[in-house]
Amino acid sequence: MIRRILILCAFAGFLFNTQLIAQDIHFSQFDETLLQLNPADAGVPHDIRIVTNYKNQWQSVGSPYKTFALSADARLLKDKKHHLGLGLDFFSDKSGNANLTSNQANLSLSGIITVNEHSVISAGLMSGFAQRSISLGGLEWGSQYDGSAYNSTLSTGETETAQAFNFVDLGAGMEYSYGNSEMYISANNARKVNLGVAVFHPNNPTYTFYGDNTQTLHTKWVFHGEAAIGIRNTNLVLKPSYIVFIQGATKEITPGLSFQYILQEASKYTGNKKPMAISIGGYERLQDAFIAAFKFEYANYAIGLSYDMNLSKLKTVSKTRGGFEISLRFIAPGAFGKSSTSKSKFI
Repeated sequence: MIRRILILCAFAGFLFNTQLIAQDIHFSQFDETLLQLNPADAGVPHDIRIVTNYKNQWQSVGSPYKTFALSADARLLKDKKHHLGLGLDFFSDKSGNANLTSNQANLSLSGIITVNEHSVISAGLMSGFAQRSISLGGLEWGSQYDGSAYNSTLSTGETETAQAFNFVDLGAGMEYSYGNSEMYISANNARKVNLGVAVFHPNNPTYTFYGDNTQTLHTKWVFHGEAAIGIRNTNLVLKPSYIVFIQGATKEITPGLSFQYILQEASKYTGNKKPMAISIGGYERLQDAFIAAFKFEYANYAIGLSYDMNLSKLKTVSKTRGGFEISLRFIAPGAFGKSSTSKSKFI
């Protein structure tokens, strides 16, 4: 019976896009969880970046799925033409009545090569430690129904138990970044592009609550890209992006577009006036959800809000309600506006 329950949990994980059996977590604001997409992004294109994310999903269907993440990365040897990036990220996910819990911490190291004034190429490696657990006490069993109602005092009739387990995780990736000109109101003629590919779980770690080798974590491939295109002599910046996950038999494709409006540019000499912008956009996780997103940026800080509207077959139950997500970010140098240093061109 327990095995059937866990198989159902795995199927639910496929529908809900949460990390249950052999599928990874993800955030809708994937542009704010770049270390989880590609270790090659550590230290590109900034000196330091700190981001925290929180997602609350499927509260309209049953017990909500709650996911928290925190990441920090920095550029090392930044005065050199070629340098390193170091990143650390952590996430914790708790799902459903069984409290299916995933905790993982990853360390990323990247090598960053400056090709020319406008381009850099980076490659990164990731090593992580993960822990998974489940609590069956919150589940209801058929044997606990006395014929007229559920009775928690009745025996579950189960003899098997699920055990927590740990594993070592690995990942690697490459990224290309291009940037020219600047994004400020008087010109706004920038063209910036990031393209990357990464692989996670190439070691296929054992992934089972039964202490055997019956289940392994599938290798995951990630393809991602984003661009920032300034509309000359206006306040508007177009930001198309996409992400593709391929893991085992599952595939996720999410294209989207956001519009950034520069409210205020920084003071050219005094620095008393800080740059400020808002972004509004939409993304479609194909055959699953539409994501509405909003972001406010001020100087080195940003707050992002998004909401998933379910479009899959589950919408009959969810009534299109999916999940709310919030992100907070600090980055230096700032992520937009005019800069006197060429290294901030790769945004």
